[in-house]
Amino acid sequence: MMPSASPVRAAGPPSTPDFGAAVRGRRTIGLAVLVCLLAACVVAGLLIGARAIPPDEVWRVLRTPDGGEASAVVWSLRMPRTAIGIAVGAALGTAGVLMQSHTRNPIADPGILGVAHGAALGVVLGVFLLGMTELSAFVWLAVAGALAASAAVFAIASGGSRGPTPVTLVLAGAAMSALLGGIVSAIVLMDHASLEAYRFWRLGTLAGRPMDVLWQVLPFIAAGLALAAANAPGLNALALGDDVATALGQRVRLTRATGVAAIALLTGAATA
Repeated sequence: MMPSASPVRAAGPPSTPDFGAAVRGRRTIGLAVLVCLLAACVVAGLLIGARAIPPDEVWRVLRTPDGGEASAVVWSLRMPRTAIGIAVGAALGTAGVLMQSHTRNPIADPGILGVAHGAALGVVLGVFLLGMTELSAFVWLAVAGALAASAAVFAIASGGSRGPTPVTLVLAGAAMSALLGGIVSAIVLMDHASLEAYRFWRLGTLAGRPMDVLWQVLPFIAAGLALAAANAPGLNALALGDDVATALGQRVRLTRATGVAAIALLTGAATA
């Protein structure tokens, strides 16, 4: 009688609990590394500039501003650019993730919905029609233009019987970007003042932006991040396809509308 062979366990992926714990562990480590890099960038932003200030002097004026030259440089120039850079990075990063998830395109960017071109048109129209030249006014014009462009793209993409889909969103966004870009080009070619204001605004910079600019756009960024957090649970269902997401009880149209609104707020505020 031959001895019974011991069962051979087939090779395969690790068990689900172990695999999930490993993934969460890697993500936690990656997040910790990114937080450390962000902290290093903040420190570098406060220490490095056109005027050399010793680190101990920077630390002193951060704790006790004295109104001197070093204090003015740190609090009026370096602190605003660092804070605005963090806010803009968080806004564009979150908008990019939402854009890639809703279009199922790993290289999609927030500008694909025509948000940036809508912001540019808002600024150009403000200069051309209303004669606005203040940076504080540009912020509101840019946000309004971005929201209007995103609303138009979503409305066009929702025209079919299936509602907004990744394909219709991309096509509507590309068409809207081309249209708004053409209008902006026509205006700035006709009006020299609009060209000068648009050229300066279009280049963009973190330098020379007062903290007041951040306070103006911060409510829009906060609202966009809140909508993004509310939109996150539905992204996994949308990744399986609209039909499967609907079968799982997901309200696809509402989920996409929430995502587009979040993208518009975040990208519009960052662009502004």
